[in-house]
Amino acid sequence: MRRVATHRAYDLITSQWISFPVIELDENGCVCRIYSLTEEISHTEWLPGMILLSPCPINKGVEEEFSMFIKRVTCMARIYANTPKRAYWISFFNLSDVGFTSSSRIVAL
Repeated sequence: MRRVATHRAYDLITSQWISFPVIELDENGCVCRIYSLTEEISHTEWLPGMILLSPCPINKGVEEEFSMFIKRVTCMARIYANTPKRAYWISFFNLSDVGFTSSSRIVAL
């Protein structure tokens, strides 16, 4: 099992923002549990920024704005709604503007 925590997570199926979540992943990389970070937990990786929870693989267009990206991937994710969710870390995400930066990358966890 792998445990990661971050500033914010967004669930593409429920369209919900989650603040300071801890996300537990099974040996296949599927999300098996999500709960609030209330204290330091041993063996938990801190990933700054944002994590997307999606049942399907996602990628970012070269010049795609975050709002358009969310609309596109939400439509794709709903097709796979009965598939286990995976976590995707968006590195160098601008939390205050809720948007991509020129350095943003999506990394499957």
